[in-house]
Amino acid sequence: MKLVTEKTQTEFSRVAVSQSNLMGMLLARDHYSIKHFNHNIKKNGLPENAHRFRIFVSEAAHFSIQKSASILGLGEQSVVKIKTDRSFKMNSILLEDAIQKEIENGNIPIAVVATAGTTDFGNIDPLTNISAIAKKYNMWFHVDAAYGCALLLTEKYRHLIKGIEDADSVTVDYHKSFFQPVSSSGFLVKDRNYFALITHYADYLNPKDHDENEIPNQVNKSIQTTRRFDALKLWFTLRIIGKKGLGNYIERIIYTAREAANLLENDSHFELLNRSDISALVFRYSANPFKTFDLSRINTYIKSQLYKNGNALVAGTKVNGQFYLKFTILNPLTTVEDIKSILITIKKLGNEYIEVN
Repeated sequence: MKLVTEKTQTEFSRVAVSQSNLMGMLLARDHYSIKHFNHNIKKNGLPENAHRFRIFVSEAAHFSIQKSASILGLGEQSVVKIKTDRSFKMNSILLEDAIQKEIENGNIPIAVVATAGTTDFGNIDPLTNISAIAKKYNMWFHVDAAYGCALLLTEKYRHLIKGIEDADSVTVDYHKSFFQPVSSSGFLVKDRNYFALITHYADYLNPKDHDENEIPNQVNKSIQTTRRFDALKLWFTLRIIGKKGLGNYIERIIYTAREAANLLENDSHFELLNRSDISALVFRYSANPFKTFDLSRINTYIKSQLYKNGNALVAGTKVNGQFYLKFTILNPLTTVEDIKSILITIKKLGNEYIEVN
């Protein structure tokens, strides 16, 4: 699948990330209904067995998949979460087990969503394995590559998303790893004919003869109508910096993230929860293992003090109910020395908290 194509079957639409995932699930639902039940949801509404439709995602997948299922009338109950492995990637063996279990229970697997760059961990599900399973069970294969699709820009790391070319639809978020200001996102499909599932014609906006005359109109392939010209930002960036320049930026942030991971692993004051395929690191201050402290409370304090004092903006998240700090390194100008400086400050704040308490 190419990022930009001309007169090919691959097609794209410019939409925001949550909307892109909604589009993917909408097309999956409607395509499955027409292909397997000869039922047109756009015209006739949900089929009687829609409550049995099932969508499979990693437990680390973006929340918008559940939200999309709710909006589409399938309910959050239609989303089956698959446990991840130690690297927080979808376990493809458990995926197939879950699909078979749902079939045995009389439910209907219609789609599987793989994540290429999870929000918290920056890791990539085994796309090739998941693609093969989706094909085996005649399911729509959607890849949420909002974070990781920019790996295509670099020869060094593009192998990490091998298998994305088999996807029926892909979410791309240019304002993440393509270094664009908010908002700039895209939605790609393998076959442009899929957009017919959502196309509506209005004489005052997109009359049908526009198609016959090959007049482009984004409303034909989106649930959004009025929009800003966000594609201009990406166009200028590609013209001025180019694929190679952006690829160098990607390689730089991955290098910085890996060096940051080394610093965390080699410092007894910290606990690193994951190694990242891209540039997100989840960690926490955890000094003095011989005393009992509430590490979630300490790290929450550290995060708030960093913000209050203007030292740094460090993100936070919860894993298994425990609070962790998080680096999401997306600025190619961030250096390893910058990371060292922030870690020194974090240690200082953590040590101060322990001394007081």
